Amino acid sequence: MTVVGAVTRPLEPGSAFDRFELARSADVVFASQDLTLVGFGIAMRLTLPGGLAEASGRLALQRRLASVVCDDVLRRPGTGVVAHGALPFDANAACTLVVPSLTYGASADGAEWVTVVAEDPKLPDVVSRERLVTRLRRSPSRPSGPQRPPGTPSSGEELVATPRLTGEAYAAAVREAITAMASGPLQKVVLASRVDLWFPRPADPLGVLARLADDGRSGTMFVHPTDDGWFIGISPELLVSRRHAAIESHPLAGTARLRGGSGPERLAATQLLGSAKDRLEHELVVRAIVEVLTPLCEHLEVPPGPFFEMESSAIAHLGTRIRATLRQPEVGQSGVLELLAALHPTPAVGGLPRPAALETIARLEPFSRGPWAGPVGWIDRDGNGDWVIGIRSAIVGPRRATIYAGSGIVASSDPEAERAETAFKLGLVLDAFAPGAARQLASSRAGRAG
Repeated sequence: MTVVGAVTRPLEPGSAFDRFELARSADVVFASQDLTLVGFGIAMRLTLPGGLAEASGRLALQRRLASVVCDDVLRRPGTGVVAHGALPFDANAACTLVVPSLTYGASADGAEWVTVVAEDPKLPDVVSRERLVTRLRRSPSRPSGPQRPPGTPSSGEELVATPRLTGEAYAAAVREAITAMASGPLQKVVLASRVDLWFPRPADPLGVLARLADDGRSGTMFVHPTDDGWFIGISPELLVSRRHAAIESHPLAGTARLRGGSGPERLAATQLLGSAKDRLEHELVVRAIVEVLTPLCEHLEVPPGPFFEMESSAIAHLGTRIRATLRQPEVGQSGVLELLAALHPTPAVGGLPRPAALETIARLEPFSRGPWAGPVGWIDRDGNGDWVIGIRSAIVGPRRATIYAGSGIVASSDPEAERAETAFKLGLVLDAFAPGAARQLASSRAGRAG
Protein backbone atom coordinates (compact mmCIF):
# COMPACT_ATOMS: atom_id res chain seq x y z
CA MET A 1 0.00 0.00 0.00
CA THR A 2 1.22 3.47 -0.89
CA VAL A 3 0.55 5.72 2.09
CA VAL A 4 -0.38 9.25 1.15
CA GLY A 5 -1.98 10.58 4.29
CA ALA A 6 -3.19 10.23 7.84
CA VAL A 7 -5.96 11.65 9.97
CA THR A 8 -6.26 11.94 13.75
CA ARG A 9 -9.47 12.74 15.59
CA PRO A 10 -10.32 12.84 19.30
CA LEU A 11 -12.77 10.39 20.82
CA GLU A 12 -15.70 11.76 22.76
CA PRO A 13 -15.13 11.59 26.54
CA GLY A 14 -15.45 8.18 28.13
CA SER A 15 -13.57 5.60 30.14
CA ALA A 16 -10.32 4.56 28.47
CA PHE A 17 -10.24 1.06 27.04
CA ASP A 18 -8.50 -1.64 29.04
CA ARG A 19 -5.04 -2.02 27.54
CA PHE A 20 -4.97 -5.81 27.95
CA GLU A 21 -8.33 -6.18 26.22
CA LEU A 22 -7.22 -3.99 23.30
CA ALA A 23 -3.91 -5.84 23.06
CA ARG A 24 -5.65 -9.15 22.39
CA SER A 25 -6.29 -8.12 18.80
CA ALA A 26 -3.50 -5.56 18.40
CA ASP A 27 -0.30 -5.75 16.39
CA VAL A 28 1.74 -3.34 18.50
CA VAL A 29 1.32 -1.93 22.02
CA PHE A 30 3.15 0.70 24.06
CA ALA A 31 1.45 1.45 27.38
CA SER A 32 3.10 3.51 30.11
CA GLN A 33 1.59 5.40 33.04
CA ASP A 34 1.51 8.54 30.86
CA LEU A 35 0.56 7.23 27.42
CA THR A 36 -1.10 4.24 25.75
CA LEU A 37 -0.69 3.59 22.02
CA VAL A 38 -2.32 0.46 20.59
CA GLY A 39 -1.87 -0.21 16.87
CA PHE A 40 -3.80 -2.45 14.46
CA GLY A 41 -2.51 -3.46 11.04
CA ILE A 42 0.71 -2.25 9.41
CA ALA A 43 0.50 0.74 7.06
CA MET A 44 4.26 1.34 6.69
CA ARG A 45 7.51 -0.42 7.46
CA LEU A 46 10.49 1.90 7.96
CA THR A 47 13.91 0.26 7.84
CA LEU A 48 17.20 1.29 9.41
CA PRO A 49 19.56 -0.72 7.13
CA GLY A 50 22.65 0.19 9.14
CA GLY A 51 20.87 -0.03 12.47
CA LEU A 52 20.37 2.71 15.02
CA ALA A 53 24.04 3.68 14.74
CA GLU A 54 23.80 4.85 11.11
CA ALA A 55 23.05 8.60 11.00
CA SER A 56 21.82 8.65 7.39
CA GLY A 57 19.26 5.95 8.10
CA ARG A 58 17.91 7.80 11.14
CA LEU A 59 17.55 11.00 9.13
CA ALA A 60 15.83 9.20 6.23
CA LEU A 61 13.36 7.56 8.61
CA GLN A 62 12.47 10.85 10.28
CA ARG A 63 12.01 12.52 6.89
CA ARG A 64 9.76 9.69 5.72
CA LEU A 65 7.53 10.12 8.77
CA ALA A 66 7.38 13.88 8.29
CA SER A 67 6.50 13.50 4.59
CA VAL A 68 3.15 11.85 5.30
CA VAL A 69 0.43 14.49 5.04
CA CYS A 70 -1.44 14.36 8.33
CA ASP A 71 -4.74 16.01 9.28
CA ASP A 72 -4.25 16.10 13.05
CA VAL A 73 -6.43 18.49 15.03
CA LEU A 74 -4.73 17.53 18.31
CA ARG A 75 -1.08 18.06 17.37
CA ARG A 76 0.31 16.60 20.58
CA PRO A 77 3.13 14.08 21.13
CA GLY A 78 1.92 10.61 20.16
CA THR A 79 -0.85 11.70 17.79
CA GLY A 80 -0.61 11.73 14.01
CA VAL A 81 1.82 9.38 12.25
CA VAL A 82 3.69 7.33 14.83
CA ALA A 83 6.28 4.58 14.21
CA HIS A 84 6.94 1.82 16.77
CA GLY A 85 10.17 -0.11 17.19
CA ALA A 86 11.76 -2.87 19.22
CA LEU A 87 15.38 -2.28 18.23
CA PRO A 88 18.18 -4.83 18.64
CA PHE A 89 20.69 -4.54 21.45
CA ASP A 90 23.32 -4.42 18.70
CA ALA A 91 23.08 -0.80 17.51
CA ASN A 92 24.66 -1.77 14.16
CA ALA A 93 22.08 -4.46 13.33
CA ALA A 94 19.47 -3.68 10.68
CA CYS A 95 15.98 -3.18 12.07
CA THR A 96 12.48 -2.10 11.10
CA LEU A 97 9.94 0.23 12.69
CA VAL A 98 6.23 -0.12 11.91
CA VAL A 99 3.46 2.46 11.48
CA PRO A 100 0.03 0.99 12.34
CA SER A 101 -2.92 1.44 10.00
CA LEU A 102 -5.18 2.25 12.95
CA THR A 103 -4.03 3.54 16.33
CA TYR A 104 -5.98 4.07 19.52
CA GLY A 105 -4.26 6.54 21.85
CA ALA A 106 -4.92 7.65 25.42
CA SER A 107 -2.98 9.96 27.70
CA ALA A 108 -2.89 10.39 31.47
CA ASP A 109 -4.86 13.64 31.26
CA GLY A 110 -7.89 11.78 29.90
CA ALA A 111 -7.53 12.56 26.20
CA GLU A 112 -8.31 9.75 23.73
CA TRP A 113 -7.90 9.71 19.99
CA VAL A 114 -7.84 7.56 16.88
CA THR A 115 -5.39 7.82 13.96
CA VAL A 116 -5.81 6.19 10.54
CA VAL A 117 -2.85 5.96 8.12
CA ALA A 118 -3.74 4.85 4.57
CA GLU A 119 -3.92 5.72 0.89
CA ASP A 120 -7.21 7.51 1.48
CA PRO A 121 -7.63 7.96 5.23
CA LYS A 122 -11.13 8.86 6.34
CA LEU A 123 -12.61 9.55 9.76
CA PRO A 124 -15.74 11.45 10.71
CA ASP A 125 -15.30 14.76 12.52
CA VAL A 126 -16.42 13.06 15.74
CA VAL A 127 -15.31 9.46 16.12
CA SER A 128 -17.82 7.15 17.76
CA ARG A 129 -16.49 4.85 20.48
CA GLU A 130 -19.03 2.23 19.40
CA ARG A 131 -17.80 2.42 15.82
CA LEU A 132 -14.21 2.02 17.01
CA VAL A 133 -15.11 -1.05 19.10
CA THR A 134 -16.87 -2.59 16.11
CA ARG A 135 -13.87 -1.98 13.87
CA LEU A 136 -11.45 -3.44 16.40
CA ARG A 137 -13.57 -6.56 16.80
CA ARG A 138 -13.49 -7.02 13.03
CA SER A 139 -9.71 -6.69 12.88
CA PRO A 140 -8.31 -9.76 11.13
CA SER A 141 -6.38 -12.15 13.34
CA ARG A 142 -2.65 -12.08 12.80
CA PRO A 143 -1.59 -15.06 10.65
CA SER A 144 1.98 -15.52 11.89
CA GLY A 145 1.62 -14.86 15.61
CA PRO A 146 1.03 -17.26 18.47
CA GLN A 147 -2.46 -18.55 19.12
CA ARG A 148 -4.55 -17.49 22.09
CA PRO A 149 -5.29 -20.65 24.11
CA PRO A 150 -3.94 -20.67 27.68
CA GLY A 151 -0.17 -21.03 27.66
CA THR A 152 0.42 -22.51 31.11
CA PRO A 153 1.01 -26.27 30.91
CA SER A 154 -1.66 -28.32 32.66
CA SER A 155 -1.08 -31.38 34.79
CA GLY A 156 0.99 -33.98 32.98
CA GLU A 157 2.25 -31.59 30.31
CA GLU A 158 5.95 -30.81 30.13
CA LEU A 159 7.54 -27.40 29.71
CA VAL A 160 11.03 -27.94 28.31
CA ALA A 161 13.61 -25.37 29.40
CA THR A 162 17.17 -25.14 28.09
CA PRO A 163 19.41 -22.75 30.06
CA ARG A 164 22.39 -21.01 28.47
CA LEU A 165 25.13 -19.32 30.50
CA THR A 166 23.42 -19.93 33.82
CA GLY A 167 24.59 -21.41 37.13
CA GLU A 168 28.30 -22.09 37.45
CA ALA A 169 28.94 -21.14 33.82
CA TYR A 170 27.60 -17.67 34.58
CA ALA A 171 29.69 -17.35 37.75
CA ALA A 172 32.76 -18.35 35.72
CA ALA A 173 31.98 -15.65 33.14
CA VAL A 174 31.68 -13.10 35.96
CA ARG A 175 35.09 -14.13 37.32
CA GLU A 176 36.58 -13.74 33.85
CA ALA A 177 35.08 -10.25 33.54
CA ILE A 178 36.46 -9.25 36.94
CA THR A 179 39.89 -10.47 35.90
CA ALA A 180 39.67 -8.35 32.74
CA MET A 181 38.91 -5.29 34.89
CA ALA A 182 42.16 -5.76 36.80
CA SER A 183 44.30 -5.51 33.67
CA GLY A 184 42.37 -3.27 31.26
CA PRO A 185 40.08 -0.29 30.86
CA LEU A 186 36.86 -2.18 31.66
CA GLN A 187 35.02 -0.68 34.66
CA LYS A 188 31.62 -2.32 34.35
CA VAL A 189 29.94 -4.90 32.14
CA VAL A 190 26.45 -6.38 32.11
CA LEU A 191 26.43 -10.12 31.44
CA ALA A 192 23.24 -11.90 30.45
CA SER A 193 21.84 -15.37 31.02
CA ARG A 194 19.30 -16.97 28.72
CA VAL A 195 16.65 -19.70 28.92
CA ASP A 196 14.92 -21.19 25.87
CA LEU A 197 11.43 -22.62 26.48
CA TRP A 198 9.43 -25.10 24.42
CA PHE A 199 5.70 -25.45 25.09
CA PRO A 200 3.43 -28.49 24.72
CA ARG A 201 0.77 -26.19 23.21
CA PRO A 202 0.64 -22.62 21.88
CA ALA A 203 1.70 -19.82 24.20
CA ASP A 204 -0.50 -16.96 25.40
CA PRO A 205 1.60 -13.76 25.34
CA LEU A 206 -1.13 -11.60 26.87
CA GLY A 207 -1.57 -14.10 29.68
CA VAL A 208 2.16 -13.82 30.37
CA LEU A 209 1.93 -10.03 30.49
CA ALA A 210 -1.08 -10.17 32.80
CA ARG A 211 0.77 -12.46 35.21
CA LEU A 212 3.80 -10.17 35.11
CA ALA A 213 1.52 -7.31 36.13
CA ASP A 214 -0.21 -9.27 38.90
CA ASP A 215 2.41 -8.51 41.55
CA GLY A 216 1.89 -4.75 41.35
CA ARG A 217 4.64 -4.28 38.81
CA SER A 218 5.18 -0.70 37.67
CA GLY A 219 6.53 -0.09 34.20
CA THR A 220 5.74 0.14 30.52
CA MET A 221 3.95 -2.72 28.80
CA PHE A 222 4.97 -3.45 25.22
CA VAL A 223 4.03 -5.87 22.48
CA HIS A 224 5.91 -5.74 19.20
CA PRO A 225 5.86 -8.09 16.20
CA THR A 226 8.92 -10.17 15.30
CA ASP A 227 9.58 -12.41 12.31
CA ASP A 228 7.74 -15.38 13.84
CA GLY A 229 5.97 -14.08 16.93
CA TRP A 230 6.16 -11.26 19.43
CA PHE A 231 8.53 -9.41 21.70
CA ILE A 232 6.60 -8.74 24.91
CA GLY A 233 7.46 -7.30 28.30
CA ILE A 234 6.86 -4.80 31.09
CA SER A 235 9.98 -2.65 31.31
CA PRO A 236 10.78 -0.74 34.51
CA GLU A 237 13.43 1.47 32.91
CA LEU A 238 12.96 4.61 30.79
CA LEU A 239 15.92 5.09 28.48
CA VAL A 240 14.81 8.47 27.12
CA SER A 241 11.66 10.49 26.58
CA ARG A 242 11.38 13.59 24.40
CA ARG A 243 8.50 16.04 24.46
CA HIS A 244 9.70 18.85 22.18
CA ALA A 245 12.53 20.42 24.23
CA ALA A 246 11.83 18.46 27.45
CA ILE A 247 14.03 15.39 27.97
CA GLU A 248 13.81 12.73 30.66
CA SER A 249 15.78 9.57 31.47
CA HIS A 250 15.25 7.25 34.42
CA PRO A 251 18.16 4.79 34.75
CA LEU A 252 18.05 1.86 37.18
CA ALA A 253 21.16 0.03 38.39
CA GLY A 254 21.72 -1.84 41.62
CA THR A 255 19.15 -4.47 42.58
CA ALA A 256 17.58 -5.82 45.76
CA ARG A 257 15.32 -8.83 46.12
CA LEU A 258 12.22 -8.18 48.26
CA ARG A 259 10.46 -10.77 50.35
CA GLY A 260 7.34 -8.81 51.30
CA GLY A 261 6.34 -6.74 54.32
CA SER A 262 7.36 -3.24 55.34
CA GLY A 263 10.15 -4.43 57.64
CA PRO A 264 12.07 -6.40 54.97
CA GLU A 265 11.52 -3.58 52.48
CA ARG A 266 13.04 -1.04 54.87
CA LEU A 267 15.96 -3.39 55.48
CA ALA A 268 16.45 -3.92 51.72
CA ALA A 269 16.40 -0.15 51.17
CA THR A 270 18.99 0.41 53.88
CA GLN A 271 21.24 -2.34 52.54
CA LEU A 272 20.93 -1.28 48.89
CA LEU A 273 21.48 2.42 49.57
CA GLY A 274 24.44 1.53 51.77
CA SER A 275 26.05 -0.89 49.29
CA ALA A 276 29.27 0.57 47.88
CA LYS A 277 29.16 -1.92 45.02
CA ASP A 278 25.58 -1.07 43.98
CA ARG A 279 26.10 2.67 44.37
CA LEU A 280 29.19 2.52 42.16
CA GLU A 281 27.31 0.49 39.56
CA HIS A 282 24.52 3.07 39.57
CA GLU A 283 26.84 6.07 39.56
CA LEU A 284 28.61 4.82 36.44
CA VAL A 285 25.28 4.67 34.60
CA VAL A 286 24.13 8.12 35.68
CA ARG A 287 27.50 9.68 34.90
CA ALA A 288 27.51 8.21 31.38
CA ILE A 289 23.98 9.49 30.62
CA VAL A 290 24.80 12.97 31.93
CA GLU A 291 27.96 13.08 29.79
CA VAL A 292 25.88 12.35 26.68
CA LEU A 293 23.14 14.88 27.50
CA THR A 294 25.34 17.74 28.70
CA PRO A 295 26.46 19.05 25.26
CA LEU A 296 22.91 18.67 23.91
CA CYS A 297 20.95 20.10 26.81
CA GLU A 298 20.73 22.89 29.32
CA HIS A 299 19.16 23.04 32.77
CA LEU A 300 20.03 19.44 33.63
CA GLU A 301 18.36 18.29 36.83
CA VAL A 302 20.28 15.41 38.42
CA PRO A 303 19.49 14.44 42.03
CA PRO A 304 22.55 14.27 44.31
CA GLY A 305 22.06 10.60 44.99
CA PRO A 306 19.91 7.63 43.95
CA PHE A 307 16.53 6.68 45.35
CA PHE A 308 15.28 3.25 46.43
CA GLU A 309 12.58 2.37 43.90
CA MET A 310 10.33 -0.69 43.93
CA GLU A 311 9.72 -2.28 40.54
CA SER A 312 7.27 -4.76 42.04
CA SER A 313 6.58 -6.55 45.31
CA ALA A 314 9.56 -8.80 44.55
CA ILE A 315 12.33 -6.52 43.29
CA ALA A 316 13.69 -2.99 43.79
CA HIS A 317 16.53 -0.88 42.41
CA LEU A 318 18.55 2.24 42.84
CA GLY A 319 17.07 4.84 40.49
CA THR A 320 17.76 8.40 39.40
CA ARG A 321 15.33 10.56 37.42
CA ILE A 322 17.25 12.91 35.10
CA ARG A 323 15.45 15.86 33.48
CA ALA A 324 16.85 18.33 30.97
CA THR A 325 15.96 20.88 28.30
CA LEU A 326 17.36 20.63 24.77
CA ARG A 327 19.49 23.53 23.62
CA GLN A 328 18.31 23.09 20.01
CA PRO A 329 15.08 21.13 19.81
CA GLU A 330 15.15 20.87 16.01
CA VAL A 331 14.21 17.36 14.95
CA GLY A 332 17.18 16.78 12.66
CA GLN A 333 19.68 17.59 15.40
CA SER A 334 18.08 16.19 18.51
CA GLY A 335 15.02 14.11 17.70
CA VAL A 336 14.47 11.12 19.92
CA LEU A 337 16.28 8.78 17.48
CA GLU A 338 19.39 10.97 17.72
CA LEU A 339 19.21 10.81 21.50
CA LEU A 340 18.77 7.03 21.37
CA ALA A 341 21.80 6.63 19.13
CA ALA A 342 23.94 8.65 21.54
CA LEU A 343 22.73 6.90 24.69
CA HIS A 344 22.32 3.23 23.71
CA PRO A 345 23.58 1.03 25.17
CA THR A 346 23.95 2.77 28.52
CA PRO A 347 26.09 1.11 31.19
CA ALA A 348 22.81 -0.17 32.69
CA VAL A 349 22.72 -2.89 30.00
CA GLY A 350 26.15 -2.64 28.33
CA GLY A 351 29.05 -1.37 30.36
CA LEU A 352 31.83 1.15 30.57
CA PRO A 353 33.81 2.07 28.58
CA ARG A 354 31.35 1.06 25.91
CA PRO A 355 33.83 -0.49 23.40
CA ALA A 356 35.51 -2.64 26.06
CA ALA A 357 32.16 -3.71 27.50
CA LEU A 358 30.71 -4.69 24.12
CA GLU A 359 33.86 -6.69 23.31
CA THR A 360 33.54 -8.51 26.64
CA ILE A 361 29.85 -9.26 26.06
CA ALA A 362 30.58 -10.63 22.58
CA ARG A 363 33.37 -12.81 23.99
CA LEU A 364 31.59 -14.19 27.06
CA GLU A 365 27.94 -14.52 25.96
CA PRO A 366 27.43 -17.52 23.63
CA PHE A 367 24.29 -16.10 22.01
CA SER A 368 22.79 -13.02 20.39
CA ARG A 369 20.67 -10.79 22.62
CA GLY A 370 18.28 -9.92 19.79
CA PRO A 371 15.93 -7.17 21.01
CA TRP A 372 16.54 -7.93 24.68
CA ALA A 373 17.99 -4.85 26.43
CA GLY A 374 17.49 -2.86 23.23
CA PRO A 375 15.31 0.28 22.97
CA VAL A 376 11.54 -0.26 22.68
CA GLY A 377 9.22 2.64 21.96
CA TRP A 378 7.74 5.09 19.47
CA ILE A 379 8.60 8.21 17.49
CA ASP A 380 6.26 10.75 15.90
CA ARG A 381 6.73 13.12 12.93
CA ASP A 382 8.08 15.85 15.25
CA GLY A 383 10.81 13.68 16.75
CA ASN A 384 9.00 13.17 20.06
CA GLY A 385 8.94 9.73 21.60
CA ASP A 386 9.28 7.42 24.59
CA TRP A 387 11.82 4.61 24.62
CA VAL A 388 12.28 2.07 27.39
CA ILE A 389 14.86 -0.68 27.74
CA GLY A 390 13.52 -4.07 26.63
CA ILE A 391 14.03 -5.98 29.89
CA ARG A 392 11.53 -8.10 31.93
CA SER A 393 10.67 -9.43 28.53
CA ALA A 394 10.46 -12.49 26.31
CA ILE A 395 10.60 -13.31 22.62
CA VAL A 396 7.56 -15.52 22.07
CA GLY A 397 6.78 -17.77 19.10
CA PRO A 398 3.92 -20.22 18.68
CA ARG A 399 5.55 -22.93 20.81
CA ARG A 400 8.80 -21.38 21.90
CA ALA A 401 10.03 -18.45 24.00
CA THR A 402 13.41 -16.98 24.87
CA ILE A 403 14.00 -15.20 28.17
CA TYR A 404 17.06 -13.17 29.17
CA ALA A 405 18.26 -11.56 32.38
CA GLY A 406 21.46 -9.70 33.22
CA SER A 407 23.49 -8.38 36.10
CA GLY A 408 25.93 -5.48 36.32
CA ILE A 409 29.48 -6.58 37.07
CA VAL A 410 32.09 -4.30 38.65
CA ALA A 411 35.48 -5.12 40.15
CA SER A 412 34.00 -5.70 43.62
CA SER A 413 31.26 -8.06 42.39
CA ASP A 414 30.77 -11.46 44.05
CA PRO A 415 30.33 -14.08 41.29
CA GLU A 416 27.91 -16.17 43.36
CA ALA A 417 25.79 -13.14 44.25
CA GLU A 418 25.64 -12.09 40.59
CA ARG A 419 24.68 -15.64 39.59
CA ALA A 420 21.86 -15.60 42.14
CA GLU A 421 20.65 -12.19 40.91
CA THR A 422 20.39 -13.28 37.29
CA ALA A 423 18.64 -16.53 38.29
CA PHE A 424 16.12 -14.52 40.29
CA LYS A 425 15.47 -12.10 37.40
CA LEU A 426 15.05 -15.00 34.96
CA GLY A 427 12.57 -16.53 37.36
CA LEU A 428 10.40 -13.41 37.43
CA VAL A 429 9.59 -13.87 33.74
CA LEU A 430 9.81 -17.68 33.63
CA ASP A 431 7.16 -18.01 36.33
CA ALA A 432 4.85 -15.77 34.28
CA PHE A 433 4.85 -18.51 31.63
CA ALA A 434 4.41 -21.35 34.12
CA PRO A 435 4.14 -20.58 37.85
CA GLY A 436 6.75 -22.57 39.75
CA ALA A 437 8.83 -23.28 36.64
CA ALA A 438 11.84 -21.33 37.95
CA ARG A 439 11.99 -23.50 41.07
CA GLN A 440 11.59 -26.67 39.00
CA LEU A 441 14.38 -25.60 36.65
CA ALA A 442 16.71 -24.87 39.56
CA SER A 443 15.87 -28.24 41.16
CA SER A 444 16.49 -30.14 37.94
CA ARG A 445 19.88 -28.48 37.52
CA ALA A 446 20.77 -29.27 41.10
CA GLY A 447 19.73 -32.88 40.59
CA ARG A 448 21.86 -33.24 37.48
CA ALA A 449 24.80 -31.63 39.27
CA GLY A 450 24.45 -34.11 42.10
